[in-house]
Amino acid sequence: MSKKLLYTILAGALSVSVLAACGEPVDENAPVDDPAAVDEPVEEDVEAAE
Repeated sequence: MSKKLLYTILAGALSVSVLAACGEPVDENAPVDDPAAVDEPVEEDVEAAE
């Protein structure tokens, strides 16, 4: 393998890793915006509570 090809591959890998590090941090403990996961009171529960 020639040095020029090796250097090109290494430069590409470095570029990809630098660009991948520029994203927003992911918060794994953040709540999911799933409407099915939200516990909203049903109308029957609201009437019984009054």
